[in-house]
Amino acid sequence: MKHTQIPTNTSLLYDVAIIGAGIAGSLCANLLSKAGHQVCVLEKSRGTGGRAGSKRLNDEQSCDLGTPFIRSTQASTQAILAALSDIGVAQRWPQLPQKEQENDAQYYVGTPKMSALTRHWLNNIALISNTRIHHIERIKKQNEDCWQLHNDHHSKHFFAKRIVIATPAPQAAILLANTPDIDTLLLKAIQAGQTYQSQWAMWLETETSTLPAIIEATDSPLARLIKDNQKPCRTPAQERWVLQTTPEWAQKHLNKENQEITELLTKAFKEQTQLTPSACGEPHRWLLSRSQPIVENAPYLWDKQQDIGLIGDWLSQGDAEGAMLSALSLCDHLSNELSE
Repeated sequence: MKHTQIPTNTSLLYDVAIIGAGIAGSLCANLLSKAGHQVCVLEKSRGTGGRAGSKRLNDEQSCDLGTPFIRSTQASTQAILAALSDIGVAQRWPQLPQKEQENDAQYYVGTPKMSALTRHWLNNIALISNTRIHHIERIKKQNEDCWQLHNDHHSKHFFAKRIVIATPAPQAAILLANTPDIDTLLLKAIQAGQTYQSQWAMWLETETSTLPAIIEATDSPLARLIKDNQKPCRTPAQERWVLQTTPEWAQKHLNKENQEITELLTKAFKEQTQLTPSACGEPHRWLLSRSQPIVENAPYLWDKQQDIGLIGDWLSQGDAEGAMLSALSLCDHLSNELSE
């Protein structure tokens, strides 16, 4: 799905500005927009999806180097994903190993790629990509208190009555560090940021095999191997694998050159599968891959006095479903607050 670009007006006072176009930020924007609020989403990258983004290989094919699927256990997220399945944006992946299908969990992937989910949620919403927000400050505009958001070159600025930061905790902490009177949010972001782990990921292709769709590796640099081509609505000419390393191995090899990482991961793949790759892509380093979620009364943080809040997987479960639950909970809170 191609995102419908909405013209952005830097002088407009938005009801809500959301920083980050990953799963949490995109779903939050979608829900708030449907509730009648004027929303803009600011994203530092060219595309959407965040850690659920997809690597484009050519004009027709891509692969998911980040979140391989959404494991949904809650009725609220299952309802959203089922509705997306009805319109062809998502699809259940039932062919997973039995280990992955415990506790009545449902597994979904975006179709034809994971970033299709966020692209759908952001359709007809003002998305400002390639824009890294560097600084936020409280000002008065149109005789009311609001937020001004500056990009990293201070060449553009945006205005909003409320801000939702939907980024990994360390990035949220950087934004909050120079903002007065929000110490609680800052301390929570710093606390969560200390638990983040990194990961290397890489795709490669092999001849067709009878190996399972997901392999959980042991005694290997690899934590998980995923047959990307076996997901619903994927039709590559060859079998395509995505390799994800353990955080411990990634930490030890964090600053290695791509060529060395490629050689090491290719060797580990051969040892694990006995397959010889015919092609591979550049490895991708996820510096902020996963974190331990902090324990709060709700899966979001909101400062009513300053009209600013935080959402993300790090506030709920630490996975893709947690990102959705965080967005859902904050939107419910804001709906109740704004109706008072």
